[in-house]
Amino acid sequence: MVIRCRRHLPVFFIVLTVIFFIFPIFHAAAQQPNPSGLTSEQSTEPEINLRDLKEDVNKNAVEKLNRMSPDKVEALDSRLAEALTLYYDGKYGQALPIFNSIASEVETMDIMWWIGTSAMKSGELNLAVKKFQDMLAINPGLHRVRLDLAAAYFQLGKYKEARQELETVKTAKPPEEVRANIEKLLSAIEEATRKYTWNVRFSQGLQYDNNVSAGPDNKELSVYGGTLTLADDSKKISDYASITNFSSNLLYHIDKKLGLMWNTGVDFYQSTYFNNSKYNYRLIDVNTGPWWVGRQDVLKVPVGVSYQDYGSSRLSNIVHVDPSYEHYFSPYFSLRGAFRYARELFYNDDNDPMKNESFRSEITPSIYLANRKHIISLTVGFENSNANARRFSYDGPYYAISYFTRFPTQTEVFMRYQWSNKDYKERPLLYNDYRIDRRHMVTAVVSQTFYKHYFASFAINFIDNYSSADLYKFEKETYTLSVGFNF
Repeated sequence: MVIRCRRHLPVFFIVLTVIFFIFPIFHAAAQQPNPSGLTSEQSTEPEINLRDLKEDVNKNAVEKLNRMSPDKVEALDSRLAEALTLYYDGKYGQALPIFNSIASEVETMDIMWWIGTSAMKSGELNLAVKKFQDMLAINPGLHRVRLDLAAAYFQLGKYKEARQELETVKTAKPPEEVRANIEKLLSAIEEATRKYTWNVRFSQGLQYDNNVSAGPDNKELSVYGGTLTLADDSKKISDYASITNFSSNLLYHIDKKLGLMWNTGVDFYQSTYFNNSKYNYRLIDVNTGPWWVGRQDVLKVPVGVSYQDYGSSRLSNIVHVDPSYEHYFSPYFSLRGAFRYARELFYNDDNDPMKNESFRSEITPSIYLANRKHIISLTVGFENSNANARRFSYDGPYYAISYFTRFPTQTEVFMRYQWSNKDYKERPLLYNDYRIDRRHMVTAVVSQTFYKHYFASFAINFIDNYSSADLYKFEKETYTLSVGFNF
């Protein structure tokens, strides 16, 4: 039996020997996903010399093969060839169970390597870490293995361990190209472990508004008991406006890059009309609250307050809570649920009937295509507003669809359509029938980034608000050209 087995052993060893010598060539040439999520410029690809592996590891494999039947050895040859074909075709998830099956019977250093790299490229990071650790326990001088171990640690969020492995390779004085890639990964770790993240965005624009007052087309309206004549500046009029936008936020990482965080944001918006200052509008919002970010989940619970000015007077303040939760089922699909509670108080007693509490719930599935270059989102929501006067209280569903795309030229396009229906709970003044508003709203924005931090954008917004009460029926179009910066 032993003699017959040995006649067949060269078949397996010829395969392994050929693999030992050609593996570095194929490994350098094969197109493989980057396990650390870095760009190709950041990826570390030093050669591994498998001929330097300790021979005593394979000695145990030889002894096992000596005890196998010829048919068993031939079966191993066939399975190894199948696994390697899948591996070099980039089908790592299919190759991995075959490599594992072979390793359960006979395991060599090269099979450990294939298991580790297949596991990392198919998302089984803990298995990849174990195999790379096993290899380094046998031969600590395998720097390529150590670098891939660092990449696996990075993906797992174990930044301390990743940094330690990278520093170990640096002390071995690798080639300059490898050292440069190590520095890039160390910089990525530094970015990932940074406690504070902030951004600021500002834009200044010029807007044409064809219906500043959001008023009806006609000045004279038929109402209960006669005719209502509107003031000249209350019907549909057009004007130009200066539009100022500013937003910033500071995110504090309480733990690591993933996990518990605290976010604080400030937003400012102002429209200043050239000829109709009574319709000027200003909004200032400050919000803060915890975030929790996992590998596939994002939970946010911001609490904030908004201050609104209309014309030259203070209008209202709004206290609001906006929890949301989004789960990413895969790189191509996510589902987000959001809720909003808001309580609005008016400064002028004349507006007290409009004081209200509102509730809004919505769910949004999103599809991500071509590495998030195309994003399609659908929204289904319901809003309830309870005001002091029932004629300002309403219930209503809304539906929306949006599309976002990004071109290699750093040009971005965003489009959104929303339909909403509001059923008011009481008849408005001067009308016999209950008020029902149905609104169509279309938004389209084209934005171009230049010099990395600067941008220009052009936005079109169209609103068609049909109402059973003619006083609230209107169409409105705005065209806004803006320039700004983002840091």
